[in-house]
Amino acid sequence: MEFLPLTLESKTTIDGFLRDENFLISDIVFGNLFIWKDAREITYALCHDTLIIKTTYPHKEPYFFYPIGKGDKIQALKEIALYAQSLQIPLCFESVQQCNIAGLKSVFGEIEITPAVEHFDYVYLVQELINLSGRKFHKKKNHLNQFLLNYPQWQYEKITQQNAKDIIEVATQWFENTPNPTQGLISEHIGIKNALKVYDKLNLSGGFVHIDGKIIAFSFGEQINNEMVVIHIEKATNEIPGAYQIINQQLLVNEFSHFVYVNREEDLGIEGLKRAKKSYNPVFMVEKFRTKIPYEIYTSKVKS
Repeated sequence: MEFLPLTLESKTTIDGFLRDENFLISDIVFGNLFIWKDAREITYALCHDTLIIKTTYPHKEPYFFYPIGKGDKIQALKEIALYAQSLQIPLCFESVQQCNIAGLKSVFGEIEITPAVEHFDYVYLVQELINLSGRKFHKKKNHLNQFLLNYPQWQYEKITQQNAKDIIEVATQWFENTPNPTQGLISEHIGIKNALKVYDKLNLSGGFVHIDGKIIAFSFGEQINNEMVVIHIEKATNEIPGAYQIINQQLLVNEFSHFVYVNREEDLGIEGLKRAKKSYNPVFMVEKFRTKIPYEIYTSKVKS
């Protein structure tokens, strides 16, 4: 099995396989893979008419996503196992959807599969986040109304390849003013710049809010399936109360109002992020599962 590095030119191939399935998880959308490709090694292979994506963090063993596409996924799983066997490593799968657990067990037996709770995606109704109606959105609506009252001159603009350089400049200023950024924030900033440099080619949709010409917030995302979009990045200044609320709403109003659901990705087990995502009242969570199959177990199931 030959794994190829993920590049911008990979988009056509990967998108073709993703169209074959009604995905809900945010992990495998091409924009997400592209944003994070410098934080970890992301490669892919084609096997039995399926797409295999492999991810390797520095100094760690690789893991795989469940095979994607209309091909023979069971045979593809066996090929993945033979590949892992050649490296003499445990066989790890991440972000497995509930519907694919049976496929794993049909090949590898009654393996231990556990929920990856910190990676569950938060999914919301687009119209609820646009309208912010009812008591459950009372605080959010108040923040938004206060912003509208204080800054009546605000404006929303679409991100284009022409103005993307302005977003990069603002994002860099905000990042450089972050005290002691984590490795995650460093990698995210690199990913934001990489994505904005080739914004049009990634087919992302996004926008920014500015006041008197000064950018105070920006966000962008893309379509996952016919009903759902995913928001990859949302950034705002902390100096303007309501900046996050206005970009959250206006991105959906201007770019994604015709979709039913919006996936705002995972909380990574970070308490502040968890509170923020729960405060917008998700309608459901996209559950993801993981498994680490010991070498001696999977090699006994799959013979080379």
